[in-house]
Amino acid sequence: MTEPWRAVVTAILYRTQFAATLSDAEARRTAEWLVHKPLWDLTVEDEHQALTAALDSGAPLDTVVQAPFSESDKRTFFTRVLVELDTLRPWPDRPYREIPLERWTEFAHLPPIARIDLYWTDLQSLLNKPFRKPPGYNRELLLLRLKSGPEVAFIHPGWPTDPATALVSRAPTADAQAIVQELLASSPIDPAKVTLLALPTTSPATYETTPLRPEFVGEHLPGNTRWPGTHVHYLTPAERTPYKLTITNGLLYDSQGTPFDTTTAHTLWTPQGGRAIFAMDANGDIYSSPHHVLGRFHHSSFLAGAPVAAAGELSAKTGHLHLISDHSTHYRPPRRFTRQLLDNLRRHGIQIADNQVEYHMPAD
Repeated sequence: MTEPWRAVVTAILYRTQFAATLSDAEARRTAEWLVHKPLWDLTVEDEHQALTAALDSGAPLDTVVQAPFSESDKRTFFTRVLVELDTLRPWPDRPYREIPLERWTEFAHLPPIARIDLYWTDLQSLLNKPFRKPPGYNRELLLLRLKSGPEVAFIHPGWPTDPATALVSRAPTADAQAIVQELLASSPIDPAKVTLLALPTTSPATYETTPLRPEFVGEHLPGNTRWPGTHVHYLTPAERTPYKLTITNGLLYDSQGTPFDTTTAHTLWTPQGGRAIFAMDANGDIYSSPHHVLGRFHHSSFLAGAPVAAAGELSAKTGHLHLISDHSTHYRPPRRFTRQLLDNLRRHGIQIADNQVEYHMPAD
């Protein structure tokens, strides 16, 4: 197994292989480089620990580059680099850190806050971060968390017929200008290539909601009379996130970016499998679970007993939605609520026919 420190050592030796000597000046330049342009997504502390581990390991330091210096010279050089790093303390924080690509669905449908007139390969070089294509999404993405906290995504192409890159953010839209200014201050992106976009001033359309049926109120409390010996788990906002579905190019995806599939799911009404329960909130966000457990996990679990804009069952395979049911005893949503769900799905590119909808609840 490759030692964790070796990639850092190899990167430094590759950079210094053409130096005339591994002098004190070269060690100082290397330390400054490691502080001001840290390798990959490492912190300076990570780099310092890697060099310390390399020297402590006793293993040969150069198994890849084969730089024209003796092993002793290389060890002396890395010892000097560590000394120089210590003289540069306190080390600055990284201006931005990479976010795992698995979270791409949280950004894919956000409105752009800025247009960057650069191709993704240019930004990859400027930011020293790799762009990647998530499964089922035909665009290049880079997700970052800025030093002050906002999370942003670079999406290329940002528009179907435009080679520019879109910048989106999960921070409140009022912070758009500050986010762009922080990004420009902490990166070599040319400000002339960046255009701050006007964002919608109106709040997102909200949907009508229907409340939890009275007979289920208090079901989440231990000792409730609705479910003797157990109680329904109500999700917190943080617990709710893994159940959220997103829509891209007319396909449903789960919170991990995997095409939504209910083949192994089951509900209390379809114990044979093939369906999952869902609830939609007033903003049109859809949550679904493959598990529907009597007295423990119900439609009311998703929004912690709050009113819903729609609820029932979904059947899907590899992201393709095949059936919608309004079967929810906890909310018994009249048909206009299921029609809200249909409107929301169609607005996001999912074409669902009327014969793919099962109505169990009363008409309006």
